[in-house]
Amino acid sequence: MNEPTPILGAMGRRPGPPTRLRKARWAGFLVAMTAFHTYPLSDLVHRHLSWPGLAVVLAFETVFAGLWLRTMWLALASTAPFRVIRPWLIATAVLGVGMTMVLGGQYKGLLIYLSIACAVSLPLRWTLPALFACAGLDAIAEFRNVQYLGPGDRLNEFVNGLALTFFLGLMMWFYRRAMMLVTELRQARADLARLAVAEERLRFARDLHDLLGHSLTTIALKSQLARRLAEPGSPVALEMADIESVTHQALVEVRDAVTGYRTRSLAEELDAARATLAAAGIDVRMCLDSAPLPAALDSLLGWVVREGTTNVLRHSRASTCEFRLSRNDTTVSFVVDDNGVGTSADGTPGNGLAGLTERLTNAGGHLDSGPAPDHGFHLTARLPLVGPVTVGPVTG
Repeated sequence: MNEPTPILGAMGRRPGPPTRLRKARWAGFLVAMTAFHTYPLSDLVHRHLSWPGLAVVLAFETVFAGLWLRTMWLALASTAPFRVIRPWLIATAVLGVGMTMVLGGQYKGLLIYLSIACAVSLPLRWTLPALFACAGLDAIAEFRNVQYLGPGDRLNEFVNGLALTFFLGLMMWFYRRAMMLVTELRQARADLARLAVAEERLRFARDLHDLLGHSLTTIALKSQLARRLAEPGSPVALEMADIESVTHQALVEVRDAVTGYRTRSLAEELDAARATLAAAGIDVRMCLDSAPLPAALDSLLGWVVREGTTNVLRHSRASTCEFRLSRNDTTVSFVVDDNGVGTSADGTPGNGLAGLTERLTNAGGHLDSGPAPDHGFHLTARLPLVGPVTVGPVTG
């Protein structure tokens, strides 16, 4: 399935939900990263804090580690959008910066954790400013808490802190970009393969129609002529009538087969929708579960995309349109949202939506459509992943 925009998860486009192996790798990485908390912990030995003070600091550090792990897990090992990650990242930043400014010393290393979290979770346009902000906070913390540094170590510590805070975050940012490029290349390769198959299907359908269809039509006409030339009611006339009937039936079957081969898949409909809406000046966003769907469901959702795109172009006057595909063990859902006027000029649903509703109902699904609560138009199609799914004719 096509996923053209960075998404969909904070790390960017992904071919699907993370596998168990990928989750295990990220879990190992995050656990290993928490080992660097030994530096601020070792700093506590020299603080001569009271037991209650020590307990409070350890509690705050434990909470910070938990917030950071949650933020990183959502960004690296899930497809959660940034709006889900944002509160965890904000809490991590507030606690990390607060502990750095209050405690100083090795606790400025918490800014390294914050820099890495920003690098993998923030939208790309905000990442570099956030890394510079983390480096600036490190410099402020260095001057704010100089009592823990000897005169000879001060410059060294200052440069090392800035370098680690900025460049470790920058390294993760480059890693993130590299992984996004790898995903895009894999997706492009899959798209090329899919388009090649679609082109071959169209070529086969065209040849089937042009060659076999022409031959069958000729046979039907010849048999009809021979039946008329034969004596009415004779065995020859009856046999020629059978040949004519069988030929007409074969023509119907060939045309049905050609129609099936020419049916466009969901991915092809999404590609066409993106190009059409972009040409109309509408920004297209897609958040898609790319796991393969049964052929019947794929075809049905292709009709949903086609009808949704038609509505956006004809009635919405929208500037953005979003397609979202999600699934669970039993149901697949497809949503089309736009930020337009919310309904057609006369306020009544068109024949296309009525026909689409009938088609989805026949397949055991359901279609919800209408003005969105805030603005725009909302269309949701839900179909079962289990049980028989039929594809009937569409009206309108």
